[in-house]
Amino acid sequence: MSAWGRLVAFVVVLLGTFGTAYSLGEKLPGHSHNHTHGPASLVPPGFENNGYKLITDNIAVDGDVRTATFHLEMGDGMRVTNFPEVHGARLHTVLVRPDLSDFAHIHPAIADDGSWTVTVDQPGQWHLVFDTTPDNKPVVVSANLDDETKVEAKPLPEADDDVVVNGLHIVRTGLDFSVTAEDGTKAQGLEPYLGMAAHLIAVRVGDLAYVHLHPTMDMEGMFMFGTKLPQPGSYRLFLQFGLNGEVVTVPFTAVQA
Repeated sequence: MSAWGRLVAFVVVLLGTFGTAYSLGEKLPGHSHNHTHGPASLVPPGFENNGYKLITDNIAVDGDVRTATFHLEMGDGMRVTNFPEVHGARLHTVLVRPDLSDFAHIHPAIADDGSWTVTVDQPGQWHLVFDTTPDNKPVVVSANLDDETKVEAKPLPEADDDVVVNGLHIVRTGLDFSVTAEDGTKAQGLEPYLGMAAHLIAVRVGDLAYVHLHPTMDMEGMFMFGTKLPQPGSYRLFLQFGLNGEVVTVPFTAVQA
C-alpha cells in the first residue's frame, strides 16, 4: 500500500487560488444567508468535536490525483445527513500548509447520505479543517495530509498591516480592517461573500488551532471582527470579501498577547 493509502486524512478539490500572495480568482457563490453572532472559540485540531466524529470511507490514488470520501457520525454511531446551510454554505473546508504559507477556503458538496468526496493534486503536507453545523450543532474537525513529498517550510511573513491589493488600500488595526480605494476615496465594487460583508479565518502558528469570524456590525468600508482573538499566540489571518463578482483573499500576520 502506498503512503497515500495508509493515510487517514483529508483531501480536497482545489476550486480557489492557493497562496499567501493577495489573490482574486474564485467566483462569488450565488447565495446569501442571515445569522446571529455568537462568541468565537478557538478549536484545536482533532477528528472529534462536540460529540461528532469524522469517518474516512475511502481513499483512492490515480497518479498525482488523490480522492477520498468522508462522513460524520454522532456519538451513537449514526451517520449525519442533516447539514443546514450556515454562513452561506453547508460545509466550509479550509486547507493550509503547516507553515501557513498557503491557504484555500472551499465548499465540497454533500451527498444525500451525508458523505462528501474531495480531491487534491498538490504534494507535501497539508492541514485541513472542516467547519459545519450538522443538526444545528457547530462542529469543527481536522486532520493532516502527507504524501511524504519533501516541501521546504517557509518562514512566517513579517506583519504588514497596511497593504494595497487589487486597487484597494486595506489597513488592519487589531481585528478591524478599513478598506478604501488606493487613492483614499470610497472603495467601489465591494460585495458580500457567503452572505456576509467579509469573513476572517485565523489559524494559530504551531498548533494550527482555528477560528472563523464574521463582522460584528455592518459599516461601509470597514470590516470589524471584535476586539481580539480568543487566545494568545501568533496567527495567520485570512481576510476574505467579495469584489466585482470574485473573492479577494488577503493574509496578515498577527500576534495576540
